[in-house]
Amino acid sequence: MSRFLSACLAMVAAVGVISSVYAQACKTDDQLFLEKAAEGQQIEISLGQLATQRAQNERVKEFGAQMAEDHKKASQQVEELAMKGGMKLSPGLSEEHMLKVNRLSQLFGHAFDRAYLSYILEDHQTVVEEFQRRAKTLQDQDIKQWIASILPTLQTHQEKARRVKYSLQTNP
Repeated sequence: MSRFLSACLAMVAAVGVISSVYAQACKTDDQLFLEKAAEGQQIEISLGQLATQRAQNERVKEFGAQMAEDHKKASQQVEELAMKGGMKLSPGLSEEHMLKVNRLSQLFGHAFDRAYLSYILEDHQTVVEEFQRRAKTLQDQDIKQWIASILPTLQTHQEKARRVKYSLQTNP
């Protein structure tokens, strides 16, 4: 009897794993994009809040606060798009993003300022390119409109991060 029960439990577990993998594989590009965008907003909020606490330079603190505020708004917009499309987004950060937050949370002062701004510059370059590419390939018109509305904000973040980082290099 216990072999039968063990075999049944193993089958149930296997079916659960398979259905989870199948569900992931069946997600549309629009769904996958929104999930990635939602997680991107979460890390920017977390790091922006961290910048207000860990940065030494006042401009970096102000920039972090602005990032957190802007990405909270964007996060709400992504959630609205997901709900409108009948999608449920996963809360929280991936392990990779948690590691990034943890690494940055170990830094203080100028070291934090430089690492945070470097991350923002690299991340926003990647995100802007991805959003521009995805605006051409996604099917959902509401998501495309959101991308068009958020791109200028992301580009502004990029430019401001460049200016703040440059000011750190010229005024150590």
